[in-house]
Amino acid sequence: MLGADGGSFKDPAGQVYRVVQDTGEASIVRGLNPSAAEIMGKLLAEPFFHDLVDGGQVVATRLLHPELPNARHVMKEGWSAAVEHQAVDFVTWPYEWPFSMLKDAALLQLQVLETGARNGWLLKDATAFNVQWMGTRPVFIDIPSFVPWEEGEYWRGYRQFCATFLTPLLLTAHLGIPYQPLLRSRLEGIPPQEASRYFRGLARFKRGVLSHVWFPARAERAVLRPAGLGRQQPKTMLFALWDSLRRLIGGLSSGQARSTWAEYAKNHSYNTADLERKKDFVLRHTATRSPELTWDLGANTGAFARIAAEHSGVVVAVDADHDAVDCLYRELRSGPGNVIPLVMELANLSPGQGWAGRERAAFDARRSPDMVLCLALVHHLRVAANIPLRLFIGWLRSLDATCILEFVGRNDEMFQSLVENKREDYADYTAENFESEIRRSFRVRDRLKLKGGLRELFLVEPAEPESGLAKARISP
Repeated sequence: MLGADGGSFKDPAGQVYRVVQDTGEASIVRGLNPSAAEIMGKLLAEPFFHDLVDGGQVVATRLLHPELPNARHVMKEGWSAAVEHQAVDFVTWPYEWPFSMLKDAALLQLQVLETGARNGWLLKDATAFNVQWMGTRPVFIDIPSFVPWEEGEYWRGYRQFCATFLTPLLLTAHLGIPYQPLLRSRLEGIPPQEASRYFRGLARFKRGVLSHVWFPARAERAVLRPAGLGRQQPKTMLFALWDSLRRLIGGLSSGQARSTWAEYAKNHSYNTADLERKKDFVLRHTATRSPELTWDLGANTGAFARIAAEHSGVVVAVDADHDAVDCLYRELRSGPGNVIPLVMELANLSPGQGWAGRERAAFDARRSPDMVLCLALVHHLRVAANIPLRLFIGWLRSLDATCILEFVGRNDEMFQSLVENKREDYADYTAENFESEIRRSFRVRDRLKLKGGLRELFLVEPAEPESGLAKARISP
C-alpha cells in the first residue's frame, strides 16, 4: 500500500511516501525528479554526508535500485528515482516541543548547515519542520534541502530559520511568552513584522532582537531584502552569521519558574509504599506486553514514562505543563534515549493542520499506540476541562490500545482541591460510573487499590468492536 505524506507536497523536486507491506512493515520512500535525483546521487557520494549520518545528526538515506519493489511503487507515480529514509520513532511538530527541544533542534540545523557549507553544499530550506526526533536526539530529515553551493550565493533559509527557530526562542527567553500557540497558528513561523510588535520599548534592545527582528521588520516594511542579506554574500560573512546565531541561541534560557508539576517527584500525594506499588504495577504490565509505542498522557516529569521506557520501543510523554516537560527533556539527555517529551493540552490535542488538514497530522492520527498510561489524569480532564467520562473513555477506545488508568476518588485531596469553589457537582464522576464506562469498551484485566481505596489502578484491554465499527488502526 502506497500513501503520500500530507506535508511533503510543497517541494516540486520530490514527494515522500509511506509504503506499507503486507506484513505491516512500513518504509519511508521519497520519489525524485531527474534534477533532484542527480543532486542526490552526488550528495550520497560525499564523505561529510556519511559522517553526519553516522553521527546521528542526519537521517540515514540510501538510493534504491529501480527494480526494488519500493522503488517501483514510487516510480509508478512518475518520479525518476527513489531513496529510502530511516523512519523516525514518532512524528512531532515544533509547536509541541518545549524550549530546550526547540533550542537543540536549532543548534542541530546550524551544525548541519555549517558542515555542508564547509564541503561545498548549502541548505535551501531552514524550517523547524526539517527536524524530527529519535527519542531525545534531534535528527535532520529534509535531505533534498542539500544543494551544491554556488560562489557568492546567499543563505535563502535565513528568514525561515528566524521565523521558526530564533524568534520563538527570543519571545520565550526575553519576554516569557510561550511560542507554542503562535507556531501552532502559523505553520510558516512568526514573521519579522509580527514579531517586532512584541518587542516594544527597551525590549527591542535585548540580545539578538535588533539584528534578527527589528531590522528585518523595517526592511520588509520598506520592501527591501532583510538587512545584510543581499544577493551576494562571501563565505566569510555567512560563517560569521552562523557563528553568531549559534552563540546567541546557545546563550538563551527559558527562565522557567518551577511549576507545581515540575516538582511532582517531591509533591505527589503518595506514601512510599503506595508509590512503589504503583510503579510495580506499571513496570509489570509493560514488561509483560513490551509495547512498540507507549503514550504517557499527563506525564508530569516522566517518572512513569521512564519505567515504561524500560520495556517499550519508544514512549511519547505528553503534558500541558511546559516546565515539567522541559525538565524531563533535559534530564533525558543522559538517558533513557527512547522517550519523546511533548508539551500539549490533553483537552486540546494538536489537530490536523495546513492544506486540507493533512499537512501536519493530528496527534492521534500519526501512529497508533500499543499502550496508553493515564495516571492521575482523568479527574483533571473531568473537572478542569469538563470532559465527560463517557467521551474520554470513548476516545481511548478509538486508539485500540491496552490502557493503564488511574481513578482518583472524590474524597482524595487532589480531587477536593480541583473542585474547590466549583459549582458543578460532577455527578457522573463516581467509581461505579467510571468502572461502568470502562466495561462498555474494555475488558478489565487487573486492578489495584491505592491510598486506602481513595485511588485505583485498572489495566484494561479493548473489547471486541461492536458491529465492526471500531476505528481502524493507524499504520506505524
